[in-house]
Amino acid sequence: MPFWDVGDGLWALASVLMLIASVLLLGSLVRNPALAGAAASAATAEARGVYAVTRHQIMWAFAIWGVSHILIYPVTKNIILSVAIIVLALVGAALQDRKKAALDPGGWPPWELRTSYLPFAAIIAGRTKFGGFGMHALGGGSMTWLAATWAHIPLAGWPAGIWRWIG
Repeated sequence: MPFWDVGDGLWALASVLMLIASVLLLGSLVRNPALAGAAASAATAEARGVYAVTRHQIMWAFAIWGVSHILIYPVTKNIILSVAIIVLALVGAALQDRKKAALDPGGWPPWELRTSYLPFAAIIAGRTKFGGFGMHALGGGSMTWLAATWAHIPLAGWPAGIWRWIG
């Protein structure tokens, strides 16, 4: 039994959140200065695109996934799973910061100063600027979102994303 009624407003909010999560996820796969083996580039890299939004794009994508799924499927078993994913992602991101600072004391702190753990915090603080999203982030994220939301029809038995309204 759901804890609350889920109407079109929550579905629309969850759909937008999942689009943002998809852009963060796909945007992090190209030219990521924080990936293993790229430590030297983190010291001087400019925070652009998804890297300006947060330095933990993949982890925030998972956290946003969890929040979105709680909003639209508010049953106990889903809430437990989603909260576990959210906690794992966000605690893991904080622990990554600590580990990278210890492993690369010359390169990681400058990257931390230009980026933020919390989405949009570095932009709001004026440490970086919004923009510079590549087509891999916007196009790839949009295509992934379309495919993943369509896949809810055969896999979960109900449409998600725009398929809920155009299906």
